[in-house]
Amino acid sequence: TMTENCLPNHLASSRAIADATACDCEVMVLSFKQPCNDASLQHIKYIFNSSTTWASGRNLLYKLAMQKEKKFLYYIFIDDDIDLEMITKDTTNPWRAFEKSLLLYEPAIAAPPQPERECSSWCLSALYSYRKGLGCPLKADEITDFIPTVRYDEAYVALHRRAVSHVMPHLTH
Repeated sequence: TMTENCLPNHLASSRAIADATACDCEVMVLSFKQPCNDASLQHIKYIFNSSTTWASGRNLLYKLAMQKEKKFLYYIFIDDDIDLEMITKDTTNPWRAFEKSLLLYEPAIAAPPQPERECSSWCLSALYSYRKGLGCPLKADEITDFIPTVRYDEAYVALHRRAVSHVMPHLTH
């Protein structure tokens, strides 16, 4: 993710990405206004670059991730203002629910639903009643566990290791 300084509280919480025991993950955070010296979370590495743009910052994070010895099934890129909530009465942690759905279906590209849009790129099954009410172009008998990605908002996107090199790096000129 990219942020002005250190991770904002909603992302630095154990509910989101701060709990290293909840996932087999490493987190790289690119700060662009001030360096972050917070070393309290072992799996979070801060990088500083004051001359980055959104696209060049994502490219830098992609490059650093690809240089790591450990390879992951998914590379998840998020903006620092993203927060997930279940829009049903389901009490599942939405961050973990999204990760579990990635492992279950292994889509090439996935993005969580965005309630303000008519039909998200990819939906968790718990969200269908809500999505259908917003005009999602599926009939009740056509609803499966996901909607194929046609377009997505890069504010939060998960890229499968076999797809990431087809989507990244972003063009910067």
